[in-house]
Amino acid sequence: MSDTSQTTLLSIVVPAYNEQDCLAKLHQEICRVLDPHGMSWEMLIVDDGSTDDTARVIETLVETDLRVEGIHLARNFGHQAALLAGLAEARGQAVVTIDADLEQPPASILEMLALWKQGYQIVHGVRRDHPELSFFKRKTSRWFYRVFSFLTRIPIEPGMLDFRLFDRTAVDAILSLQEADFFLRGIAAWVGFKQAKLPYQAGLRSAGQTKYSTRAMIAFAMRGITSFSTFPLRLATYLGLMMTLLSTGYGIYVTIRHFFWERPQPGYASTILLISFLMGVQFLLTGVLGEYVGRIHVEVKHRPRYIVARKVSPTPDCRRTATSKKTCPRS
Repeated sequence: MSDTSQTTLLSIVVPAYNEQDCLAKLHQEICRVLDPHGMSWEMLIVDDGSTDDTARVIETLVETDLRVEGIHLARNFGHQAALLAGLAEARGQAVVTIDADLEQPPASILEMLALWKQGYQIVHGVRRDHPELSFFKRKTSRWFYRVFSFLTRIPIEPGMLDFRLFDRTAVDAILSLQEADFFLRGIAAWVGFKQAKLPYQAGLRSAGQTKYSTRAMIAFAMRGITSFSTFPLRLATYLGLMMTLLSTGYGIYVTIRHFFWERPQPGYASTILLISFLMGVQFLLTGVLGEYVGRIHVEVKHRPRYIVARKVSPTPDCRRTATSKKTCPRS
C-alpha cells in the first residue's frame, strides 16, 4: 500500500457514549495497525452526551495526537446520530466507522482498504460471534436481521453491524439523505454502489458495559424495520381479510346449526373468545399504525438529527503540517 499511502486520507469515525476506559486503547491499537504503513489518517471521536470522563479522554488524545478530533454532541442523541455526525465531519477519501469497545478489530481496516483499492465503494464488516457471546444476544441478533431482510427486501446478513468502510462517493450520497430516522445499517445496503463483505472475528468488549439493553435493542429493531418497510401496515389488510373470511364462515356455521340442530348450544365461551381475539388484533394494528404516525410526526418537524455543542481539534495550521504524533494547541 505504500504507493498511494501518502495521498490517501482515511477517516475513522468512532461514536462514543461513556467509553472513557476504551478510547485510549482503541487509539493505541489504530496507531499500531496503521502507522507502519505510513498512510495519512484522522480519527473523529463523537462524544454522544457521555456522563463519565469520555470528554476529558478525548481532549487528552487531541492534545497528544494531531490526527484526533473530538466532536461533542449537546446531549445523547443515540448511536446512529453520532455516526452521522462523524460522517458529516470526515474529510477522508475513505471513511471507516468503528465502535470504541474493540469488539471490532482495527486490524481489519487494512483488509477493508485493500478491497476499497480493488474498486469496492462500501465494504461491510460481517461479525463472526465470539464464543463467549451470550446465547440470547447471538440468537436475537440473527432473528432481527433475517426478519429485517424478509420485510424490507434489503439484504443484510446477520453480523453486519456498524463496522464498515465507505468511499467518499458513498458518504456524500448518504449525507444527502434527509430522513430523521437514520438507520445506517439499512441505508448502507440500500444506497447501492459496488459492495463487498469482509468477515472478521469479533472480540470481547475491552472495558465497561454494553449500552444496548434489551429495551434499547427492541426500540432499535422497531426503528430499523419501520424506516425501511411498510409490510406491517400491509399486514393489517391481510389480517382484516382473514378475519372477514373467518367471520363469514363462522356466521354460516352458526346459521346452519341454529336451523338444523334440535338443541343448539348457546356458544357464550366461543363468542367471548372471538371478541377478545378481535380486540387484541385491533389494538395490535392500532399500535403498528401509531408507530408509523409517530415516524411521520418526527419527519414533518424537520428538527436536526443531532446538535454539536463543540469541537476539539488542532488548529488548522498545525493540522496541515502534521504527519505524526505531536502536541499542538487546540482550536
